[in-house]
Amino acid sequence: MSNRLSLLIIGSLLLPALAHAAPRGYLTTPEELAVIREKAERGIEPYQSNVAAVLDLASQKWSYDLRANVSCSNADDPAWNDNGGGTRILMAKAIAYHLMDSEVYAAQAKDILERIMTGVWSISLDSGQCRLNFGWGTPELVAAADLIEDYWADLTCTGPTSTVYGDNWVTQGPCKKLFQNWLVKNPYYVVSYAGRHSMSNWGAAATNTMARVADYLHDRPEVRLVHRNPRQVDGGRDVALSPLEAYDAANQLALDRMNGYGVELGSNNTCDRLSGDQQHPSWPPVKSQITERGIISEDARRSQFCNVPSYNGHYQNYPQIHLGNNIEQCELMRRRGDMRCFDNVETSNLTNYTYVDPDGVQRETHLRPGRGSIERAIWAVIVNSDTEWRKTSALAVAYRYYFHKRRMPGFEQWEQYVRKRPGDCSQDVCFGTLTHGFAPDETPPHPEENQVPMPPHLMAP
Repeated sequence: MSNRLSLLIIGSLLLPALAHAAPRGYLTTPEELAVIREKAERGIEPYQSNVAAVLDLASQKWSYDLRANVSCSNADDPAWNDNGGGTRILMAKAIAYHLMDSEVYAAQAKDILERIMTGVWSISLDSGQCRLNFGWGTPELVAAADLIEDYWADLTCTGPTSTVYGDNWVTQGPCKKLFQNWLVKNPYYVVSYAGRHSMSNWGAAATNTMARVADYLHDRPEVRLVHRNPRQVDGGRDVALSPLEAYDAANQLALDRMNGYGVELGSNNTCDRLSGDQQHPSWPPVKSQITERGIISEDARRSQFCNVPSYNGHYQNYPQIHLGNNIEQCELMRRRGDMRCFDNVETSNLTNYTYVDPDGVQRETHLRPGRGSIERAIWAVIVNSDTEWRKTSALAVAYRYYFHKRRMPGFEQWEQYVRKRPGDCSQDVCFGTLTHGFAPDETPPHPEENQVPMPPHLMAP
């Protein structure tokens, strides 16, 4: 057995179990699942169909091969981390633990997470696809672990001793803390690069994962999460952040991306150059942002142009993936008492906004009032361009929030998509129709409910 795989059992590393082992809540909590179960048992839809679909997935075997050193050959690789493969089965088992009140499912979820944190040593830093794939899949790994918090609190697992990328020694200790170590040294470290580097759906997936991992480390204030920077930021030097600093940074990056204050640093066709074939000559050039018309410019250019005033009525895959990850991050912020993401509308009118593009050239543009709105970005797809919405789970989360706080016309058109595809799990949210769906004759609770604030010792001064 190599040194890197040797089982290191050191008394000082056998950390005590958590004193208050209760799920923190990401997309859902045990209490919310109990309500869903009760309504499903009474035959109320969509609860009955959604529960049946998730339990069907939970009954499936999680039988995936793990590679010690992961490189991502395509959008579905590795299959164990794919939201159409292993991720949704794991998440379904963690949910089924509460829906069925059966530790069988929790034990299976625990075994899967332990296999991951011992069998996967490192994720490729050279693969851009890995930055995207683990931006998609990691939030559900965290949510699944959180849902079995009370189950594995007193259990011992095998997992990483260190939070340092490339340090592959393992030990035995409390399951959660070892899994936290794996999250810090692998997904967070790998994905963080795209958080500052990309203003497209890649960046949305990255900041969503960064915020989720940082929040999950709320009980480890001593840990430092290493954020990788592109060369244009501090010369590419890494920065070490506390969990609170990392959480705040991820949320600020998301808001800056929405409002046009971020800059795409990787793409040769970025909107932030304000020129090129990605800008249509009929309209003024537009930099990366969610525009005042709800267009996600850095993803609109994938099939149209950065500066289109509206989508063309064809399915918009990249803006929808972008929004799905953005919505998932907004929901985390909401549950921590922060409505800025869901409620965001930037009202400033910056007629001569200057910034430095990825080539180091200073640019000037007009950032218009009304930009940065998630609700307006959904409106731009479903209502304004009458385009099919396929990312149902994420839309269900947004639909529940804006049910009380909607500001855009045509909100009733969202419903036709929300009430489809029970058990849906896309590159963003898993099972949003289960966790956030409600019957047509129901009124959901106000979004200010179901918040879990940061512990006092982690609150900003």
